[in-house]
Amino acid sequence: MSAGSTSPSDSPRFQDVGREQKRRFILKAAAAAFGEKGFHAVSVKDIAGRAGIAHGTFYLYFKDKKDVYRALSRELRTQIVDVILPAGSSVLLSEGDDLAGVVRERLVGLGELFEREASFARVVVYRTPGTDPEFEDERRQFLNDVTDGIAAVLRAGVERGVIRVHDPRVAAMCLVGSMEMVIERWLQTLEAGSGPPLHEMMEEAARFFVPALVVAQAGAPAAEGQS
Repeated sequence: MSAGSTSPSDSPRFQDVGREQKRRFILKAAAAAFGEKGFHAVSVKDIAGRAGIAHGTFYLYFKDKKDVYRALSRELRTQIVDVILPAGSSVLLSEGDDLAGVVRERLVGLGELFEREASFARVVVYRTPGTDPEFEDERRQFLNDVTDGIAAVLRAGVERGVIRVHDPRVAAMCLVGSMEMVIERWLQTLEAGSGPPLHEMMEEAARFFVPALVVAQAGAPAAEGQS
């Protein structure tokens, strides 16, 4: 969703690009509008105006503002999965990996992603889902899917002796719930103009979780607080 830093004169015009790029124009405009006003205060006319297109042109690419919101939400959720579970358990559990370091890298990477996408993420995380049952169901399903994915990683890690013995599902629920709360609180403090960067908060979360999850590996530096 983030755009590169190009000057207006360097940016292609809507009419000069292909269909997929036109769709990207609209998504970018919608993300900015939702981030500024929230989902419910934004109209299709607002989105079209930001994209520099006629009102009716919007409907050539999306059915309504729910459709464009859902497309943006799916993009953000795909990016989240790419950061924390880029290729399932095989990446996290490769032989010879510094597993504690990988866990930290994933959590810090998640923080950096939300820092880049803070404007729209604020709408996705805590402004819209609870006010729309359909979006709330989608959010819950996504969190369940992420929890299942992390539980599978932990289960495989327990079997290989690199993850401490816990109920993998419960441990995954604790991890996902904590990440969700840290992100939500950060977004709220961001609105207030206070608080540390999210990637630093995620680094701190990693220092808390790694000793509880990761078995110290021979030849690897011990995690802080882990014996």
